[in-house]
Amino acid sequence: MEILSLCERGVKLGEKLGASEVEAYGILDSVREVDFKDKIESTRTAVFAGLGIRLALGKRLGFSSSSQVTERGIEEAVKRALTIAKVAQPDRDWMSFPTTYGKATVANIFDRDIESVTAGTLSEKAVDVMDGVHGFDKRTTITRGSIVVSEERVAISNSYQCELERKSTYASASVTVTAEEAGKKGQSSESWQRRAWKEVEVSELSLKASERALAMTDAKPIGSGRTSVVWRNDVFADVLGIMFGRTLSADAIQKERSPWTGKIGETIASENVTVLDEGIKDAGMGTREFDDEGYPQQDTPLITRGVLANYLYDNYTANKDGKASTGNASRSYRSIPTPSVNNLILAPGTVKLEEVIRDTKRGLYIHEVIGDWLSNPISGNLSATVTNGYLIEKGELTHAVKGVIVSANFFTLIQDEASLIADDIENSGSTYAPSVKTQNINIIGT
Repeated sequence: MEILSLCERGVKLGEKLGASEVEAYGILDSVREVDFKDKIESTRTAVFAGLGIRLALGKRLGFSSSSQVTERGIEEAVKRALTIAKVAQPDRDWMSFPTTYGKATVANIFDRDIESVTAGTLSEKAVDVMDGVHGFDKRTTITRGSIVVSEERVAISNSYQCELERKSTYASASVTVTAEEAGKKGQSSESWQRRAWKEVEVSELSLKASERALAMTDAKPIGSGRTSVVWRNDVFADVLGIMFGRTLSADAIQKERSPWTGKIGETIASENVTVLDEGIKDAGMGTREFDDEGYPQQDTPLITRGVLANYLYDNYTANKDGKASTGNASRSYRSIPTPSVNNLILAPGTVKLEEVIRDTKRGLYIHEVIGDWLSNPISGNLSATVTNGYLIEKGELTHAVKGVIVSANFFTLIQDEASLIADDIENSGSTYAPSVKTQNINIIGT
C-alpha cells in the first residue's frame, strides 16, 4: 500500500473541494504474535491500517477517519471532514497546520530482521521460554506469556508541502510464572520491550520470573508503618509515566488539568531529580524521526535539578502560547493530535542498586506492583499493592513480601524523599527510570 501517495491525494482532494488547508495521516501496522501457557495457545498475524483527515475552512475544523486504506476510503473521509467543518463553530485559537516539518536524525528504531520473523519463528522462541520455566523447577508453571513483533509505517501530508514517511519496528516478550509448594503459591512476571529482535533474550526472562515466583511461595507478612522503600527501575518508570506522562503536556496545562500549571522556573522536585523527554534517544521505544504532525522530534528538558523547565507542545498548543512545537504530537488515525511524551526519562544516578540496598537499614524493596494506575496525577496521591517484594534488613534483602499496600504523595516523594537514585536505568514502554530509594513511605501490612 502506498500510504504517502494516498495521503497526498487526500490533501489535493480536500483543497479541490474548497478546504483552505488539509492534513492527511496514514498508518500501516503489521503484527505477528504468539500467546502461550504451558503450550502454544494461539498465533496471530494481522495488518492494521487507517487514514485520518483534518481540514479547515478558515477557523472551522473538521476531522474524519477511515479504516479503508484505498482511494474510496480517503475520498469518503475527506467529504465527511468537510461536512463537519461546515457546521463547526470557529476555533478562535486556530492558526494553521504545521508549516515547519522534517526528519530528525535517529538511530536503531528499525530492525530489518523483524521483517523475516514469522509466526513459526515466534513459536520457536515461545518454546524456549516454556522449556526454560519447565526446566528450572518442577514446581514452576507458566500462567501466561506472549511474544510480539510489529512493523509500523506512518505517512503525513499537508497543504504546506509536507510529504513525510517513517518506519519503525517493535519486539516484546512477557511471561508470568506461578510456583506452588505445599499449598503455598507464588507468582512473578518479567517483560521486555525493545526495537530489535535479537534483544529479546528469553532465557533470562524465564530465569528471573521463575526464581522470583519460587521465592514468593515463602512470602511473609510485615507490619504497617512508615519505612524506606527501594523501587525497582521499571516499577518506578511506571509511576513516573502515570504522574508526569500527561500532566506535563501543554494541553493539560492550558485546560488547567495539571498541578504544574504556571510553575515554570519553580522547584518541584529535589535537586537530584532531572527528567527529560528524549525524543531522539538511540533505540528509544518512543523515538521517531518526526512526530504525528511531521515536526522533527527533539530532546526537551522538563525538570532540571528539581526545577520545572518546560512543557510539551504540539502545533496547536504551541500556537496558543506563542511557542514552537517540541515535536510531541501523538495520535492514532482515529483521533486528532495532542501533545504527549516521546521517551520520558528520569536521569540515572551514579550508585549501584546494591549500594542503595546496603544503605538501607530497614525497608522494602519493590519488584512488582498492581493498581498503581489508579493513582491520581492531579492530587499526587500514589497507591499500589506490592505483589512481589523483599524486606530489607541491615542492608540486605531477606524474606519475600507480597500483599502489602504502599501509599504516599508523589509530589512530596520527589521533592523531599527521593534520597538515592541508582544507575540501572530500564524502561516500561517508552518511560525510562533507574531504581529509586524513597523515605517515609506509608506501608499497610497484612
